[in-house]
Amino acid sequence: MNQVSPLDGNADVAVIMTCYNEGDYIGEAVRSVLDQSIAQVITEIVIADDGSEAETIEILKIVEGWDPRIRIIYGKGGRGLPAQRNLAISYTTASFVAILDGDDIWASTKLEMQMAAIDAEPGTGLVYSDFFVFPERDVSSARRAGVRDISQAADLKLTYFLNDPPIIPSTILIRRTDYLACGKFDDTVRVFEDTDFFLRMAGGCRFALVNEPLIYKRNRGASITGGRKDLMAHHAFVAFKAAATDPRLMSLVPRRLAERARKLGNQRFLVGDIDGAVALLSLSLKLYPLNYRTWLAYVGARFFPTLSFRALGRSGRARRAALGGSRT
Repeated sequence: MNQVSPLDGNADVAVIMTCYNEGDYIGEAVRSVLDQSIAQVITEIVIADDGSEAETIEILKIVEGWDPRIRIIYGKGGRGLPAQRNLAISYTTASFVAILDGDDIWASTKLEMQMAAIDAEPGTGLVYSDFFVFPERDVSSARRAGVRDISQAADLKLTYFLNDPPIIPSTILIRRTDYLACGKFDDTVRVFEDTDFFLRMAGGCRFALVNEPLIYKRNRGASITGGRKDLMAHHAFVAFKAAATDPRLMSLVPRRLAERARKLGNQRFLVGDIDGAVALLSLSLKLYPLNYRTWLAYVGARFFPTLSFRALGRSGRARRAALGGSRT
């Protein structure tokens, strides 16, 4: 099949967004789409609302009138994020699809840089980027997340399974043909549905990276994963689901889960939840005891928490602020 090139003059992009009670943020998110440096390639902007309350609906009705490309799907609620993304994409026809969550913000060159990247590498079905993280409304505390480049991996699926960059949905641009080929988002996966989707995508196409932060990701306690205590259970579900269809991954599930626990433990430490950090880092060591970084983090959190945080210096304070914690 001949693939459409983003730079051939005929390529088009559909932007799909989801919203659930994000009226305080959705306008800024949509403006960041309309302000793209190559906004002319955007032919459709579809926002799927999952039963928001009246205040958000009023804002969506205003946003709907900003541009003729904008279409709002007003849902009754309860469908969940993966189903809403699939629904929004089903209302579009463009060759490329870009996702933006209703509380995130694109940099103005996001699409321009990603269209060039996906065109430069034949066989690329997904391009992602680095991103900034900031707490709620304080964009001044934004901190570059830092992502791994796995685009040149010989076995992309295996590499993603063990070394999640991470990739977040608001950073991606995907080919519609590859989205359809991998089976879309699985609406039975209600948490980490993006990880499940990327694992399946990695089995069928190449990824590319723009190693620049092209979005601002808002860290909110009210987000799907914010403050949840059962995240490791959801990580395990996704990992075993992937391994069930690719037996090569089964023996590597503990190692993947150990890395998820390590990262969650580090986050809990940064926001001051020392007990939570120690529990997660201890779990990580039980799953995979050969990671020296986990041992260092565990010993620091368990025995020298104050000294360990001070040792992180300015970087640690910036990371804590980006997660919504105090700078002190």
